[in-house]
Amino acid sequence: MAVENKYTNTLMAANTPAPAIVSSGAKLVVFAATFEVAAADDDGSVYRIFKAVPSWLIPVRIEVGCDAITGGTDWDLGFYDPVERGGAVIDKDNLMDGQTLATASNMALNGLGIVDVANIEKRFFELAGLTSLNDKPAMDIALTANTVGTAAGTVSVRMWCAQG
Repeated sequence: MAVENKYTNTLMAANTPAPAIVSSGAKLVVFAATFEVAAADDDGSVYRIFKAVPSWLIPVRIEVGCDAITGGTDWDLGFYDPVERGGAVIDKDNLMDGQTLATASNMALNGLGIVDVANIEKRFFELAGLTSLNDKPAMDIALTANTVGTAAGTVSVRMWCAQG
């Protein structure tokens, strides 16, 4: 029977400074927002929740809550350039993809639902598929309503990030 007694992070094992999130802990930054979806909103609507979030932050937890938005069966969470830089989509569904908001939830939806467990230490720019922090130093975090639904409702989002 194998008995292990080792550091799981290769930098710590090599006695090399490791990122704070895996070695000594990191400070949390918390974001929270609430907005309204109108019954007349169209499919493809983009709801920019958090503006110009630093790309070096590491998402720890994102919770989405909502009223029951009838027919709102396909919502994504991802990244856009801030409007001041043109507002183009970077990756609209790399945090949450195809989530229904048709059933009311009290902050029970996982906004990191499709992030692979192996990417738990990744910064936003890495999760967006970028190779350098310089590519996008800040990004908007947005919900995209592929199928927005036919009823009005309230949506709330809470996001915890570690300073990385």
